[in-house]
Amino acid sequence: RRPRFAGRTRDVWPAVAGLVRECGCRVVVEHRDASGYCARDILLGTSRANNCMDRLGKIADSRRRPLAACRAPLCASVVLAALAPQAAGQGTDAGSGAVGDAAANPGDVFRDCAGCPEMVAIPAGSFRMGCVSGQECRDNEFPVREVTISRAFAVSKYEVTFEEWDACAEGGGCGGYRPDDRGWGRGARPVIHVSWHDAQAYVAWLSQHTGHEYRLLSEAEWEYVARAGTSTARGWGDAVGSNRANCEYRHCGDEWEYTAPVGSFPANAFGVHDMLGNVMEWVEDCPTSYAVAPPDGSAVGDCGDVRVIRGPLRVLRGGSWLSGPQNLRAAFRGSDTASYRGGTDGFRVARTLAP
Repeated sequence: RRPRFAGRTRDVWPAVAGLVRECGCRVVVEHRDASGYCARDILLGTSRANNCMDRLGKIADSRRRPLAACRAPLCASVVLAALAPQAAGQGTDAGSGAVGDAAANPGDVFRDCAGCPEMVAIPAGSFRMGCVSGQECRDNEFPVREVTISRAFAVSKYEVTFEEWDACAEGGGCGGYRPDDRGWGRGARPVIHVSWHDAQAYVAWLSQHTGHEYRLLSEAEWEYVARAGTSTARGWGDAVGSNRANCEYRHCGDEWEYTAPVGSFPANAFGVHDMLGNVMEWVEDCPTSYAVAPPDGSAVGDCGDVRVIRGPLRVLRGGSWLSGPQNLRAAFRGSDTASYRGGTDGFRVARTLAP
């Protein structure tokens, strides 16, 4: 059974959230506005699924009304679907859509375990990396170079959230570290105050937990996903536009003063959200000139003498909630020391797919 109801998220969510600790449900929230939609998919527990569905059906019936009656930007359609109870000894839940070592088809969406990031399969391909748009270019975005990604891989649909990070800390990984959320909220907000080393601890735990190879994206993979086949400054065009991303207050036309819940803005052509804005994203690479970077899109892992007093630098991409629009470009490159834990910095993960 799939009860459906439409209503403003702020009206609907409290009733649903009350079932989190009791029920086995898969909750998908789609925020719709004039520019498109974005979806947030949250896996809850796996006990008493049938009872969960009965109670969610009542919530749906009590709030049923035409979607047209809702108002942007908080107009929402909420779909709730039961998951089969987890079998004893299984490492993933029955509704996870997990895939084995065989490569997923481009565009496939899957999750390797309850609490794991939702992943999107990205096709192999070639692209021109660097400031190809001619918009607000910086010296370190040249020379523009041709990069070929020869193998498909998967990337997390959203930036890693506090909910996903906390699962690692509670599951014996990530050094038990619980980053400060600065009072902005945990749950579906992107995790902040995590260093490059922290991100490495998370992907190591995720790999061990799932039996699959998780890692950070290379810088080239990151830009390939951010561009999603485009050559404009941003995946949606050259102009920053309005309500396309979360950046320095008021400059991007969004409602968020600090971080936004992941998936608050439309996905790009690859089906990936928030590649620009919200939080800057750690990637695997040390900063290096494009003149000597590998053409196969692999990471530059040897930092050599590229360091500051606090240690080696690592690359951050995408701009953040505190960045001006000039930094919310697919070509923009930032960096910081690998040990730095900042309120603007987070990450997303990649997963290697077998040939």
